Amino acid sequence: MARSQRPASRLGTDIPQNIFVLDNGAYTIKAGFSQSENTSDADTLQACDTIPNCIVRSRERKAYVATRSDEVTQWSEAVFRRPIENGQLVNWEAEKEIWDYSMFDEKTASKKTFVRNPADTTLMFAESPNTMPALQKNADEVIMEEWGFGGYMRTAGPSLNAYNDLHPIFEDAEAPKAQSSLANLPMECLLVIDSGYSYTTVTPCFEGRPIHRAIRRLDFGGKHLTNLLKETISIRHFDLHQDTKIVNDIKEDVAFVSRNLKADLERVWKGNKKAKAYSLSSDTMDVDGQQADVRRDYVLPDGVNLTRGYARSHDPSKDAEKKRKLAVSHPESNEIVMTLGNERFVVPEVLFNPADIGSKQPGLADCVIQSLSKLPPLVQATMVANTIVVGGNASIPGFVERLQDDLRTRVKVEWPVRVRKMEDSVTSTWLGGARLACNHRGVVQRYAVTKAQYDENGSAWLARHFATTR
Repeated sequence: MARSQRPASRLGTDIPQNIFVLDNGAYTIKAGFSQSENTSDADTLQACDTIPNCIVRSRERKAYVATRSDEVTQWSEAVFRRPIENGQLVNWEAEKEIWDYSMFDEKTASKKTFVRNPADTTLMFAESPNTMPALQKNADEVIMEEWGFGGYMRTAGPSLNAYNDLHPIFEDAEAPKAQSSLANLPMECLLVIDSGYSYTTVTPCFEGRPIHRAIRRLDFGGKHLTNLLKETISIRHFDLHQDTKIVNDIKEDVAFVSRNLKADLERVWKGNKKAKAYSLSSDTMDVDGQQADVRRDYVLPDGVNLTRGYARSHDPSKDAEKKRKLAVSHPESNEIVMTLGNERFVVPEVLFNPADIGSKQPGLADCVIQSLSKLPPLVQATMVANTIVVGGNASIPGFVERLQDDLRTRVKVEWPVRVRKMEDSVTSTWLGGARLACNHRGVVQRYAVTKAQYDENGSAWLARHFATTR
């Protein structure tokens, strides 16, 4: 096709203007097309779809791909097949099946994520920081050769958060508001803590680019918390070793991070009878709006009348205790209830003190200090004052406050410590990528490559290109 005949819907001369942003998380995929300029974040997020990144085999031996897992009603003994292990995409056979179902099959893909013609689309692919080169090469080859995207940009996922409008969440209430023109500019210095399903990373970013030498990783994530909770419940209450999804729901419903572990343990030990009211001034937190009671009753699903469990206030009465004992001995005749106490906060404590389960890894706050030590002192102070937490674990109540407390005791007194999170920490990375795509087209054009360039130069050239640009 002659140059004068090329479609007008392209950036520059080669890169397709239709940009598809894909945050390929281990637990869920966040995907959708970027919107036009001057679109609000709320409207932009409407274009994002969250897709389970797994294939589920139920106890009836039926397979459910991606969003079809919503059809599962009996989660007991369900088996999950996940393409990503330890934060690395290692199973492209399963990932291709999930992508085809969710994004390239018009019959099964949603309107938000259906890619009708990859050749007219630029893919912005968010990967884990410091992904192994061999796995990066595999991803590049599959994406460009299997689907043939017209444009392709691979970048470290945490760095995309710098393009979000973060100035409001870091400003003090009394401070003057930042100019609206700053909203579209990336944060000059930003420390991104991504605590997801498989791991937790600490990524310092300067003007939207990750500082690779300072990236640190903690090999604990939501999966490990779920497994630890599963072991704890199986020992103390019911055997849930085969019920990973149910335990994960329990974690999401009742877990919280304690700001004062000793005090919360004492509250549970005393049976909460004489617990004092907690407040921020006493270095504790209000959980569930019930300051005097840590324990919660959790009703397990039966797969028939109740497909998802739920938490409720703990009932310490003798009648309630009799019902709980009856449920253990005759689960078919009553609702299945268990009382959770210190399990609620001891399990998430592993992220901050891995030594509690015998691990020699440093805690999250110590990982941050290790990362900062690789930066100049002046930059360290700025980073610790601009720290954002993203990923599923950031949604655990008390996570942000506890991290800020721990950092406060580890840095200089004169350094301000500000740890914040977006309203939706799960889609924060995708939103940053969408804002980059619509507000900084020149950046995308500079970093992305075309299908023709890939065909001409190959995957080795592509790896060098992304290594030197992002």
